Amino acid sequence: MEVKKYSNVEFNFLFAELKAEVKAEGLYAKCPRRASLEFIIVISLLLLSLYSVTSFHPVVTAMLFALTIMRSTFVAHDLIHGQYFSSRLNNRNISYVFANGIMGISRSWWENKHNFLHHTYTNIIGKDMDIDAAGGAFTREYFYPRWFHRHQHILFWPLLTLLYFVFWVQSLLYVLEKKYWGELFLLAMNALIPLYIIYSLGLAVGLATVVGMYMLWAAWFGAVIITNHLGLEMFPEEEYKEFTWLELQNRTSRNVRGGRFIHWFYGGLNTQIEHHLYPKAPRFYLLKAAKITEAFCLKHNITYITATPWESYKEIYYYLKNTRPVYQ
Repeated sequence: MEVKKYSNVEFNFLFAELKAEVKAEGLYAKCPRRASLEFIIVISLLLLSLYSVTSFHPVVTAMLFALTIMRSTFVAHDLIHGQYFSSRLNNRNISYVFANGIMGISRSWWENKHNFLHHTYTNIIGKDMDIDAAGGAFTREYFYPRWFHRHQHILFWPLLTLLYFVFWVQSLLYVLEKKYWGELFLLAMNALIPLYIIYSLGLAVGLATVVGMYMLWAAWFGAVIITNHLGLEMFPEEEYKEFTWLELQNRTSRNVRGGRFIHWFYGGLNTQIEHHLYPKAPRFYLLKAAKITEAFCLKHNITYITATPWESYKEIYYYLKNTRPVYQ
């Protein structure tokens, strides 16, 4: 498909038309009943995980906690975007429970990093912190040691398992800097979970279980988020004002093709283009929104990037391999 070049006025007109079509299909409607079901599932998983500490094998415990934290991650993400309830206060207040309370990650840090910076400045170098992954390998700034960047296409993947620990430190420092004492209290309450596991299983087994559950979460979460934008076009900050919302999001976002299991596994973030175009639309409707959006983009010759999970990971691998710096 040959992509057509539109003026900013034309892009804005087209996006208004597309958004109106999505809204007309009811895909912006809030979903408090579905949200309640999601809450029940996550709380039930948390209780089962706590029960498993003294009842199941530690490997099973680590897997259950990883699943619990992951599903809580998707719920917190949806709440922070205001997808579940019409009341902004309800979305905000409940998100603290799932972000700080169950995940152990600051809700405010996440909102600043994800909603304010990433969604506004998608793949804009110097603004979108998500694309600083692998020591600036994707932005070609290369601020890790030389030995790392020589092997970045290999080292990038195991490093994903450390994401939880990186996020936890960053969010804790953010909370302390902003003096959000209520959030700090919730993070302290969350810390009782790993302490309980270590107390119940002993230092060696308990610590291995805690590290394992966070690394499992990080591997899953990393597998989800790297497909969203990495390996696609990136732009310097001075070019940001030249783009309309529709053009920027479509050129910098990638959808991952697949059925309902893929949509469940990715927490709706496989429909990344639609999530960025309509961030307040609940993820439960994004598969339908994707059909409308893709058809619209094909009709008007607008960029619309899709790939299978395997193709996405392969694109990222070869991007890292083929863009390594050459040192003299």
